[in-house]
Amino acid sequence: MGSPVKLSFFAKRDVLRAVPLMPLGATYGYISSGLVMPKGGACYVAAFDNPANTSKAHIVAYIDWFGRAYSCDEPLAQEPLRDPDLVVYTCGGNVESTETNRKNDDATSPARLDVFLGDGSRRTVAEARVANVDNTRKAEFSYTAIDDSFPGKFEVANPTRYLEFMSTAYLAFVEFAHCTEWEPISTSDDSVTNGTVPNGAFDLAAVFSRFQQSDFFDAINREVLEAETSWSENPEQARGIERFLVNGLRDSGLVGISADTLTVEGAAEGPNARLIRTSRYSNLFFLDFVYNTQTECLEDGAFTSCDATRDMRHKLLRAEGALNRFLMVSNFLESEEDDTFEQTEEEISKLADSFVEYLCVQAPDPNSPLEAKGRWDTHVAIAQAGELWRAPYRIPYEFCLNEACTEVGFDLAVPCKSTMAQTHWDDDVDDYLPYTPIESSTIESRYAAHAALLAASSAFHASASIEKVYVNCLRDGNKEDIVISVEFDRKTLCDAYSASKANSFSEPFETLSRFNARFKFEGDNGLCNIEKLFSLGKGDFKSSFERLVAIDTTPFNEKARDMLHVDCPMRMSIFEDGQRRAYADEVSAALDVGVENAELALKQIHDRTEDLLVRDICTRLLAAFSEGALGETSFLEVKEAFMDAYGLKPAMMRASSLMRDDDPAAIGLLEELAAQGDAIDGFNDTSRVCYRYFDSYETRAIYAKRCLDDAKGRIVNPLADEVFLAHDSLAQELTTTITGADEALRHAQRCIELSPARAYSYLRAARAYFMKDDYENEVKMCCKALEVTWRADDAGLAFYWLAYSFWKLEKYDAAVACYKRCSMLNSYMASEAKTELDELLFSVKGLKRHSIEEDEAILEAHGVPLNALTENAEFLLAAAKETIDSSAVSLGCIFAAAGVRILRDDAIVPALRALNVTM
Repeated sequence: MGSPVKLSFFAKRDVLRAVPLMPLGATYGYISSGLVMPKGGACYVAAFDNPANTSKAHIVAYIDWFGRAYSCDEPLAQEPLRDPDLVVYTCGGNVESTETNRKNDDATSPARLDVFLGDGSRRTVAEARVANVDNTRKAEFSYTAIDDSFPGKFEVANPTRYLEFMSTAYLAFVEFAHCTEWEPISTSDDSVTNGTVPNGAFDLAAVFSRFQQSDFFDAINREVLEAETSWSENPEQARGIERFLVNGLRDSGLVGISADTLTVEGAAEGPNARLIRTSRYSNLFFLDFVYNTQTECLEDGAFTSCDATRDMRHKLLRAEGALNRFLMVSNFLESEEDDTFEQTEEEISKLADSFVEYLCVQAPDPNSPLEAKGRWDTHVAIAQAGELWRAPYRIPYEFCLNEACTEVGFDLAVPCKSTMAQTHWDDDVDDYLPYTPIESSTIESRYAAHAALLAASSAFHASASIEKVYVNCLRDGNKEDIVISVEFDRKTLCDAYSASKANSFSEPFETLSRFNARFKFEGDNGLCNIEKLFSLGKGDFKSSFERLVAIDTTPFNEKARDMLHVDCPMRMSIFEDGQRRAYADEVSAALDVGVENAELALKQIHDRTEDLLVRDICTRLLAAFSEGALGETSFLEVKEAFMDAYGLKPAMMRASSLMRDDDPAAIGLLEELAAQGDAIDGFNDTSRVCYRYFDSYETRAIYAKRCLDDAKGRIVNPLADEVFLAHDSLAQELTTTITGADEALRHAQRCIELSPARAYSYLRAARAYFMKDDYENEVKMCCKALEVTWRADDAGLAFYWLAYSFWKLEKYDAAVACYKRCSMLNSYMASEAKTELDELLFSVKGLKRHSIEEDEAILEAHGVPLNALTENAEFLLAAAKETIDSSAVSLGCIFAAAGVRILRDDAIVPALRALNVTM
């Protein structure tokens, strides 16, 4: 134990109360701030004089955020360049296992705790379950020792945060274990299956685990450092596959640097790089990175780039490519049941090169198309095919279809040679050598040609209705650097596919020459810029005009009618003044020509509409023009006459201004506005028509699913915004006053009457019940909000309030389950939920931590609609399909975008982009 370190008053320290084998009278804890630490440092483990005097500390260990503990006796400036004394691994240790765990109902992941022995070997001494495994700072551990020889009790069922867990584990298995002369028992062959790796074998899981951390640049540096350090100490442990990876990472130019060093002029900061495993489709790595200014995106790794970010972009893409080629090689060897990884650098390099050269081996058979029918299914099938491409170098794509869904157009961002591997293994010199200019240009060109063929095969395979596919290859995503442009027809490609050996299109340019194709070679065997054959959003791919929802009478198909209980988009309108807006635009356009034209337009609108209010507006405007009160510049007056037919907008604007200034006069003005709105005869429900407020088209769709009892078969027309918002604002404002709870509740209940499909109507009532300490009714209102919500944030708030209500009702298990559910939704209330959950677990002793299944059973027993959010998202996606197939594309895209926020699917986003292609 080294010399004591004096801690400042502000240094954050925590004392550990119960550590196995801790000597009687000793005081140990951890220090998480106030001392110098290496980058990525979490805390120091230390001994204190006594619990009451922690101003001096004897450092015994350093712990980082990556599951490692190192013995030391003083603060460190740099990470130790040696094996840790103790390390925790998530079992499987790689991103793939983490993705699998995410899909399991159990929210925790298995982990193991290893101790490193003096001979360089390591032994697994404990098993753990980890919640929030993707966020070390928020991870929670429950654990138990599995080594029967361990003399102390190392077992905790209740969750423990990372710093306490690691500090306790280090002290128990390293610091105090040495005092008792205990060492882990010898590991038999059977124990290898618990996660340990035979001494000298290649630990693939350990490589992947290094790239699970949030700092991508630190992961690269650690992989290179640890691998090369290991080889220098134990040359016999070097494996060709890891040498291949390290060489690729060094090729990238990112070794030894951090995100801060990748800043570029004009960007707000360095790239926020996140490494993602696309497990649902291609199961490859995707390095998500962007450069942003304060107002726009400079670089997104696909089609948006600039000169300032190009060099950094290429480095990042080279690193991603190195990881993916390593991943594809390891996947292939594992599929061949060869997990010894004894291959030489030459063998590994040749195997990786084959994935580049034979990109089209994975091309689906255009002779056997899927049964995708309809506009939506065809778009999604093509997008799914693109997401399934296992490309060693990424191929971002954009596509669109013509209105008949018989032709597809692709823009492919094919990699340039600067984003591809820069070196290859040469067995003659027993080392990696740079590619020659001709070699690298050839690889770049052939990869682009294969990408075009892969895209065409994918599109023809997606639907039998596809007759032609157009492909532009944009080098490095640059829209001005088109290197290949091809028009594919189905028959010729099907014949070429059938004739190609192993479907690899081994001579891609010879195959392209059978089509209407443009490409041209220049020096060093590279492709030069050519004129493209087509453009997305133009010609046959130009977007068709679509009418505003409020005036669109295009009939829905049968399924859309059954789902939404209306016959056309116009009946889904959420704007009470929607049709009047169109009339205002019509009269304004006529007035732009002259007063006589405006008067003629008003007469025509008056005669063709059956809306008495619109007729009255037309009559008043005609009189004003006739009397000279309005003239050729009266555009604003015309719009106001149609848009504010009830005269409610000025009062609402004044009330909103007063609320922003916290002026108490706002309440009086809102009450007058609410009374005025309720008195309008035009919004009284009848046996044939009812009037409801909708804050979005998604809420309008959920009304069709969840509120049939309210509609009672009547026509549902939109309510004027101000009529609802007056009550909503009063419900919000009055809950901030001590005496306003009863009035707030009255207005919240009116909100529920006027907008029963809006989650916040019920949340307003829940808040009012909270002010009255009526937690039973608050629970009911939160459950109703969950039933209709389609937003994760609304659901998160409902679960957060439910948790507190259950806590107050002493239903602690339900409270814990709700807090956990709120955190799982990653809503804006997640951090508060975690904090309050800790407080609950601390204040109520003996609470058992339940599994996900047990939590669900508890909440279902209390009537909480757990699956409503998912069901609503599924309904919106189903409604999107039917509305898009009915040619209501913009409405369907709104539904789909909302659904995919809950039901994550990487193929939906490119499908939506394709449906929204513009000029």
